[in-house]
Amino acid sequence: MIPIYEPYLKGNEKKYLDNCLETNWISSQGIYIKQFESLMSKYHDSLNAIATSNCTTALHLALKAYGIGKGDEVICPALTFISPANMVVLSGAEPRLVDIDEKTLNINPTKIEDKITEKTKAIIVVHQFGHSADMKSIMDIAHKNNLIVIEDNAESLGGYFKSKKLGTIGDISTFSFFGNKIITTGEGGAILTTNNKIADKCRELRDHGMSKNKKYFHTDLGYNYRMTNMQAAIGLAQLEKLDFILRKRLDQMNLYYELLNNIKEIKLREFADWCTPVHWLMTVTLNSNFNRNKIIEKMKGFDIECRPMINPVHHALHFKNKFRLDDFPISNYVSENSIHLPSGTGLSNKDIIKVCDSLKKILKSD
Repeated sequence: MIPIYEPYLKGNEKKYLDNCLETNWISSQGIYIKQFESLMSKYHDSLNAIATSNCTTALHLALKAYGIGKGDEVICPALTFISPANMVVLSGAEPRLVDIDEKTLNINPTKIEDKITEKTKAIIVVHQFGHSADMKSIMDIAHKNNLIVIEDNAESLGGYFKSKKLGTIGDISTFSFFGNKIITTGEGGAILTTNNKIADKCRELRDHGMSKNKKYFHTDLGYNYRMTNMQAAIGLAQLEKLDFILRKRLDQMNLYYELLNNIKEIKLREFADWCTPVHWLMTVTLNSNFNRNKIIEKMKGFDIECRPMINPVHHALHFKNKFRLDDFPISNYVSENSIHLPSGTGLSNKDIIKVCDSLKKILKSD
């Protein structure tokens, strides 16, 4: 079976993990936490990197550090993994969903201002599937309306909007290092910000609301959202090979596009000229006359694992009565008709050719 994704652990991961075990530094203290945060910060030219237990907790910390809570509203894309909207609710605020752009699959900036009210405090921008959102338009809207911009860069580490790295444009950004991300710590996340005051607040909230100046003195209601030294050890090894991983993955994406281009039964995501993409998941959108789930089942018959596109946020039961389904036609269509093809960094050209040939064969026979 060619899996949808597998971690790519080809560097110093084992060496650094062994060091954690030999020194007994296995929890949330140790040299690898600091080294991982330092390298994340250096890569992004940012003053502050804060390692977290995952990207979801990073989002929660970002919202709480800016004081977002009861009575506030936060703009989110309608088609994204559900974490941003969930964290808005768990912060006490309400999400305001915006449909995506058909070409880039990112939040559509032309629809954002219609959702802004006097209660709106922030915009969460998710750089979807390796492609930057239109940050110039979004930042202009944010500045005009005095809104905070949170970049969720879980899926697009290493990508650019024009000359700027994703995660360095908004007020604060979050990252995911889950097992199926561009680099991994197993579970894990991070926050980036150049705002020292906000960084201190994130660290304080991450560590049970404990003062950085006085041990066991708690200044706020906080959480245990820390990354372990073992996770950071893996993350450091991954970051050391990030440029190699990005190049290898870009070659894979280019081969996919070469083999699947001009197939009338599917649509490939287009890249805006202001975007330098990275390759996370290879996504294709089927013509609406195909049954997405049947295609996935037939690919299994060729020993190929595919994944359906995520459901829009407004399909979740706890959000279903808060939004009108027909307000998000692009999100609905892309979700219902898109699949992700195998995208692990370890895929060989032979694997990719097999995936493409199998998909073509199925599409022609349906």
